[in-house]
Amino acid sequence: MMWVLWLVVITAILLSVVLLALGRGDGLVEEEPDDVVVRLPQERSMIASDVETLRLPLAVRGYQMAAVDEVLDRLAAELALRDAHIRQLETHQRPPSEA
Repeated sequence: MMWVLWLVVITAILLSVVLLALGRGDGLVEEEPDDVVVRLPQERSMIASDVETLRLPLAVRGYQMAAVDEVLDRLAAELALRDAHIRQLETHQRPPSEA
């Protein structure tokens, strides 16, 4: 008979916790979606310290994909520009014997 009393007490406690977590029956409050806020310099090219200080917004299971995609796209574009610039400088700086 004592186990029935414990079962009722445990059920009441669990039900109370669930109702409290759900906002006492009012349902979950609508949350605003997290905006992707990635602070990358727009007026200049990125430098190493920009990447070192970058903090991506978190999501439930890791990082927000849109924020990561934005950063990776920006880095890829800037690396491509730097590679092209380096190739251009190398072709102009080659000694005449290698040309």
